[in-house]
Amino acid sequence: SLGPEIWNATNGGITHFVAAGSTGGTISGTGRYLKEMNPRVNCVLADPVGSIFTNYFRKGEIGTPDKFLVEGVGKGSIPGAMNFDLIDDVLPVTDQEAFNMCHRLAREEGICAGGSSGLNVHAALQLATELSEPAIIVTVMPDLGVKYLSKVYNSEWLVENGFDAPAEVDILTEASLRTAEAEAEADANDSGAESL
Repeated sequence: SLGPEIWNATNGGITHFVAAGSTGGTISGTGRYLKEMNPRVNCVLADPVGSIFTNYFRKGEIGTPDKFLVEGVGKGSIPGAMNFDLIDDVLPVTDQEAFNMCHRLAREEGICAGGSSGLNVHAALQLATELSEPAIIVTVMPDLGVKYLSKVYNSEWLVENGFDAPAEVDILTEASLRTAEAEAEADANDSGAESL
């Protein structure tokens, strides 16, 4: 249903579809539909650096996966649903770029997005800067940042894992995370007591 939804929302004007892959279902299924509607639609796979998809697309070799921390996308093997015949290009994205985009989305758009969403949006914006002709680029944001408050939005976790914590964003530390969790638990207990 994503393919028809995108096609209808853009009045058939979409030129590029950008999405990361895990099982390959979204990029392949949506890409197939969009290309059936207009063969000139470009399907671009956003891929975390360390996943094997980039190397497989460019060289036809599986290669050896490396560590990456963006969750839910990228692989160390080629899943059965991934159809590289439908993919026109692959844009590798580092963990740092994906996590920075999460913080930018929170700061500028009020969207608390997860790492794979940050990866997709970064790739879509990167593509937009590389194109010289007008385009309608569509991507998806498949995960919520609330699942990653102790990771992507935690400066201590970022630094411990070798990333630069975005200084311009007020992100959670372990102490503030514990305080927020305790306040939420207290609020839940208070509302439960009031309902009795």
